[in-house]
Amino acid sequence: MVKAELIEEPQTSGENEIMKIDNVPDVDVAIEQWDAYQKLCKGLLNDTDYQEIIVKEKDENGNYVKVKRHFKKKSAWQKLSRAFNVDTEIVDRELERTKMGRVREAYYCVRATLPNGRSVESDALCSRSEKGKDKVSDHTIMSTAKTRATNRAIAELIGAGEVSAEEMTAEKMVAQNQSKFLKEDNS
Repeated sequence: MVKAELIEEPQTSGENEIMKIDNVPDVDVAIEQWDAYQKLCKGLLNDTDYQEIIVKEKDENGNYVKVKRHFKKKSAWQKLSRAFNVDTEIVDRELERTKMGRVREAYYCVRATLPNGRSVESDALCSRSEKGKDKVSDHTIMSTAKTRATNRAIAELIGAGEVSAEEMTAEKMVAQNQSKFLKEDNS
């Protein structure tokens, strides 16, 4: 015979909840929380926490134009991590080495956790094949991969959904390599 016991969920205050019982977000609360995040960023971060990068974006006519955008750097994500009391830990790390023993590519998986137990795992790579990385130290390859994974985990956990400045070079390279690959493949 199996005995079952009904365990009641603890009652929570409706003021701070973003989700209603039927899992439909309370739009007003969600907007208030997003506004609070924007206010936090304006008060906590300064110009040194951003990197200006020129990216290509489509304009209203579908033409690609160069646009200056600002991306949060490692210092910004560390400040936000502290403000939200986020704990980070390395879950996995893999290194690919050359025949001479140098680090060719580094992979990191980082878990970010809030005090309430909610967590996110994010991973990232850094490779010597990226533009400007061919002559850097092994440490630079490893720390860049770790920084990318950490920043990404923090951003995903707090719901910012932003790309960090440290990822932009890698994304540009991926886009360039994909375009080059597609051109070579179609010829």
